[in-house]
Amino acid sequence: MWRVVKLATRAAVWRRTADPPLVGLPVLLAFATLLAAVRSTLQLVEAGSWHAFNPYGLNAVVAWIALELAIAALFVRPAARTTALSAMFVLSVIADIAMTAISAALPLAARVAGHPELFSGTVVVTAIYALLFAWWVGAMTCIVGSLEQQSGWRLASRIAGLWLALFAANVVVPHAPVFVPPDFDQRNANWWETLYATQRAESKPRSGREIAQIERIQPKLLHEQFAQLPSSRKGETSGKGETNIYALALAGWAEQDVFIKELDGGLEALASVLPINGRTVRLINHHNTVNTIPLANLPNFAAAVHAIGNIMDRDNDVLILLMTSHGYRGGFALQLPGDQGVLTPQQVAATLDGEAIKNRVVIVSACYSGIFVQPLANDNTIVMTAADAEHTSFGCAPERDWTYFGDAFFHHSLHPGADFENAFNQARILIHGWETMDHATPSNPQGSFGRALVAKLAPFFATNPHP
Repeated sequence: MWRVVKLATRAAVWRRTADPPLVGLPVLLAFATLLAAVRSTLQLVEAGSWHAFNPYGLNAVVAWIALELAIAALFVRPAARTTALSAMFVLSVIADIAMTAISAALPLAARVAGHPELFSGTVVVTAIYALLFAWWVGAMTCIVGSLEQQSGWRLASRIAGLWLALFAANVVVPHAPVFVPPDFDQRNANWWETLYATQRAESKPRSGREIAQIERIQPKLLHEQFAQLPSSRKGETSGKGETNIYALALAGWAEQDVFIKELDGGLEALASVLPINGRTVRLINHHNTVNTIPLANLPNFAAAVHAIGNIMDRDNDVLILLMTSHGYRGGFALQLPGDQGVLTPQQVAATLDGEAIKNRVVIVSACYSGIFVQPLANDNTIVMTAADAEHTSFGCAPERDWTYFGDAFFHHSLHPGADFENAFNQARILIHGWETMDHATPSNPQGSFGRALVAKLAPFFATNPHP
């Protein structure tokens, strides 16, 4: 093994090795294991925490190493294949460590120089990759040339073809890190998706004029949402009138489709057990809907609660508030065109109380959403959250249709014959199982079930699905 390391380290400085050793499959597997361990460790350094462990990342590391083997084997003659691949893995260890060090050093050097943007431009990144390309082609040329005793442009072009084949695989094949850094976005899991995400980001409204136009049309979009709401038939029967149920749904984060999917799927699941069709208002932050659906911001939230409060029987009807987004320890995240905001539990409680809406079901699918329980809980309110006040929830990757909480509660547990409390308890069991399999810190969903509202909704859950 040490002779393979010598072969690789000499090649790293573009020197050939006379009469290199030929090794077998066990040595190749040992270096593949070493490369997997180094890559996992470097990802841990980048993530900064063991708590960000992602078991699927181990599969990704193994799969990528297997793909490297399959591609590289096509460019090396069989007799020297295991030796060349072993040395290539040593070069990969050197390259990975060097790239991690460069990534860490560039921002520091920029700050020392007093120009934070100095090393962040496309030219610098391109130059680094160009140097890496030249270095790697030279090093692999030395390795293969040492083993096959060849030289010249034909050998160099073959090695360049190998690098380009590996580069193409890196562009196309997405990866999952073993330890997820705080800023990891699944859309950037390969360079093709990074380019697509960048193009989408560049297509979003950015100028003050565009943002002003979006703000100007909000009253019109709100009016369109409110106009389709039927009034409650207050006091039509003896004593109290028929109980109507209204829904207000917020998707707060503009850059991820999962929250819109969860909002639509959650409303569909609610409509299967409660009569909310035709009594629903949606507020969404997303670049595809800024001209058709009102934004999820504090003024629109207050306007929507006010509009629903004006047409409902505040003492008898029920309002379901569904909120899905990222979450902070201080509140529910609102990512808006040109800005970001937070909807706090106190703001939600004050808005609902200010409109004297008595019967409320509040469902918050977000990290740290347990902070909403205490300010809202009472005998006439049901509160269900995806996590407690101290922990994150999971599953907000863009390619998903649901977060873990939405999948467990709306998709798997809320159905005719199951009321909110039973569905929530079933969802907690499912989420705990998924988090255990993922070795994730438990999110610990929270629920508070006001007994008066539970009794009020019981007849709805006891009947057939609603159209």
